[in-house]
Amino acid sequence: MEPDAGVQQATCPLPESMADLGTLAALKAQRCNVSGSMGTRKWFRLSATLENGDIVQLELWPNTGAFAAGAVTTGTFAVDTNPTTCGVCVRAVGDKGTAAQKEYFGTGGMVTITSVGAGGTAISATINNATLVEVTSDAAHTKVANGCSTAIAKVKVDGTVVDVGGGGGGGGGGGGTGSCPTTVGD
Repeated sequence: MEPDAGVQQATCPLPESMADLGTLAALKAQRCNVSGSMGTRKWFRLSATLENGDIVQLELWPNTGAFAAGAVTTGTFAVDTNPTTCGVCVRAVGDKGTAAQKEYFGTGGMVTITSVGAGGTAISATINNATLVEVTSDAAHTKVANGCSTAIAKVKVDGTVVDVGGGGGGGGGGGGTGSCPTTVGD
C-alpha cells in the first residue's frame, strides 16, 4: 500500500528500538553545581555516544524526583517522566549538530546506579527498558505531537567523574563559564 500523499512522514534519526547496547565509555561524566546552591548541591551528567554517533544522556538531580530526600545515591530508580522536575532524567539526541537534529526525553524505564561520587571517582549506571519520545529543544521539553519515539533495551555507561564549575562560592554554576550545559551531549 502506498503512503497517503496527504500525510507527512516523520524522519526519525533514532531507530524505533535498540537492543542491548552493552557497556559504553562515557562521553561526559560530570558533577555540576546546582544553580543558586553556592556549590552545596551537585547534579550529574553521564552521556555516551551510540554506534551511529547519536547520544544518550542520564542526568541525576538532587532534591527532586527520585532524589527528593536529598543527594544523588546509588540504587535502582524509575525514570522520572517530567522534564522540569526529574531527578532521574533520560535524554537522547539524534543527528546532533545537523538541521535534522531531534531531542528525546524518557517516558519510562529503570536506571541502576552502581557508583557515583566526587570528582576523580567512578560513575556507573545502567539504563534498562527505557522509552523516549521526541520533545522540543527549549527549556519546557514539550512532547512533539506525532513526533518520533525510541526504546533502549539496555545500555551501561561507565566513566570517571570530572567536577565542573568549581566547589562553591559564586552562584553555584548557573550558566557561566565552567558550568555544565543543560543540552544533550555538549
